[in-house]
Amino acid sequence: MSGILLFIGIVLLLLAIHDFFFTTLSGSGTGFLSRNISILSDKIIQFCVKIFGRKAYNYNGLFVNLMILFIWLLLIWVGLFLVYSSNPDAITSSSGKVANFWERLYFTSYTLSTLGMGNFTPNTAAFELLTGAFSFFGFIFFTSSMTYFLSVSSALVNKRTLSKSIYHLGKTPQEIAKNILSFDSSFSYQQFSELQKLIDKHSVNHHAYPVVHFYRQSKKKDSFSINIARLDEAVSILLYSEEKNNYRTELNVLRSSLSSFLEDMEKNFASNLSIGENTGDSYNFPSLKSKEEKELRSRRNIVEGLFRSENYTWEDIFAKS
Repeated sequence: MSGILLFIGIVLLLLAIHDFFFTTLSGSGTGFLSRNISILSDKIIQFCVKIFGRKAYNYNGLFVNLMILFIWLLLIWVGLFLVYSSNPDAITSSSGKVANFWERLYFTSYTLSTLGMGNFTPNTAAFELLTGAFSFFGFIFFTSSMTYFLSVSSALVNKRTLSKSIYHLGKTPQEIAKNILSFDSSFSYQQFSELQKLIDKHSVNHHAYPVVHFYRQSKKKDSFSINIARLDEAVSILLYSEEKNNYRTELNVLRSSLSSFLEDMEKNFASNLSIGENTGDSYNFPSLKSKEEKELRSRRNIVEGLFRSENYTWEDIFAKS
């Protein structure tokens, strides 16, 4: 039994520690554990939306982050507790009494919290080293977690800035395209440049901190998925319009940034967005040539998966609030 407890404890510790460091320090997305916790947490929020309405979306990202933090802490706590429990005589009180189940659990908690109460102590060299190591790890865990969540907050600000910038350009794809064409050319060039930079920055943030994807807004005008869909359709309208030659280079650069973001969404969130189930055929799009519509089908499929995850439709994209 002692060997089984030790094995399970080590496995839980390695799983949680690897997932924690990969998620917070790698800048390459989330670990396997965090990714699946995020998806499960999002499904719970989607269920809550059906009961309490769209306001539940305001808690989406917060809930996902708290669930990830809770599971990390729980696995490390349970794993270390099982390691200590593999040798019940290794932890004793200040009076020399062997710690019972609850006292070992208590000792584990204040070891990770770096409190160092001193009323219970390990009495073997191996457990003394283990206690010292996880006291130090507790400090790293909490500081790295806070640093990570601050970075997520910064990425979230950029996401909302991008969404707001698109919203102020127009409330429909047609309006965005019309406004861009009516602007002074120098102002239009500036808008293309700023949007392209914001999209590229969001793509980088989205790759490094995928949890940003789960931060949603209850109001349509604040919805990132709605606004990015409108911008993508507006760029399509401009690219296939007679006026495209005036902004050909700028539109192609902006289109490339949007395509890169959508490719990342398809690669990392296909199952979460149900990409492939919707084809966009349910809406009568502004007329384009058949060849052009065929080229747009795949990107509209990804965009549709994005806003349908927030229970929006193409009517919400093309209709003013």
